[in-house]
Amino acid sequence: MKKRLLIGLMVISSLLLTACDNYPYKTEMQEIYDWNNQTGDKAICMMVGSIAVSSYPYTIKYMEGEDLPYDSGLKEAYFNRLKNENLHYFTQLGFFTEEKVGETEGKPLYRYDLTNLGKQYVNSGIGGTNFCFGRVVVDSVDGTKDIINGVGGGKERDVSITYHIENIPDWVKNSDAYARYRYSKKVTTGEKLSGRHTFKVLRNDKLETITGVSRIYQWATRSDDK
Repeated sequence: MKKRLLIGLMVISSLLLTACDNYPYKTEMQEIYDWNNQTGDKAICMMVGSIAVSSYPYTIKYMEGEDLPYDSGLKEAYFNRLKNENLHYFTQLGFFTEEKVGETEGKPLYRYDLTNLGKQYVNSGIGGTNFCFGRVVVDSVDGTKDIINGVGGGKERDVSITYHIENIPDWVKNSDAYARYRYSKKVTTGEKLSGRHTFKVLRNDKLETITGVSRIYQWATRSDDK
């Protein structure tokens, strides 16, 4: 009887500890986001392609099979086409200069270089060419859930949050951008969004951040993209 009572008290204590979790998640996450985005305009990035910023001026190339629908065997060629399309798209926004420099097999070759506007928004620290914007603002913490990592076996804590984005430039707020990068229009209106931040749980319940709500929007990969 005493043993059963002890187990019951342990379960109740565990539940109480979970319910009374007063770790400053909101403050901690906001500090992490702001530390990694000290200019306040690098929270979300739109990927142009796997082109190092040091490679400009960059001349496009064509690959066999890139005009076919997406297929895992033609992934590199398909992404090359989308990269060329993205370069032209961002030229229309004023981020690149575009110069025709010749032809290959009847197709035009274009050379691209970053404009001053492009240099303002480009982020070279995450690989490739990415144009970034915004600051993540954590509004509230909505719940936590501990899980065991299936690969390493370590304990992780998922924190559900509500947040919004500040510092949104006008070039993000257009239907072509929505269609190309498939993000929620709520991103560009400052409306509240649902997200998740994952911590690794260390000894003595110390937490180490793993992932957050900042993200990179990549180009579309569906077979019906044109």
